[in-house]
Amino acid sequence: MTEDEQLSASLRELRQNGGEVLLSDLAGGDWDTVYVSPEPVSRNFVEKQVGVPVPMEDEFTQRGHVLVFLKDGAVQRATFTTPNLLRDGTYAAPVRLRARGYPALIDIES
Repeated sequence: MTEDEQLSASLRELRQNGGEVLLSDLAGGDWDTVYVSPEPVSRNFVEKQVGVPVPMEDEFTQRGHVLVFLKDGAVQRATFTTPNLLRDGTYAAPVRLRARGYPALIDIES
């Protein structure tokens, strides 16, 4: 699993400047659900949350989040973003990100 550097940069910019945007506009792809992990997290924990195997290492120990994008219950993409800017949880599309500006975390609303 690799970092989505473009998404990480977009999230940092959103947090810094504030504003509102759909996650699909930043992340792209065809998905209907996104799972955002807490940190650190194990593959076993992520797979229990999403209900299917996820292509990732056994332990994610970096500062940031694992994001698993699903479509009809199947993994479309698993990636991570840095640093830790999002609130963990499972969200249905369309997911709206709302930032009040630094130093607050980005709120996620389905």
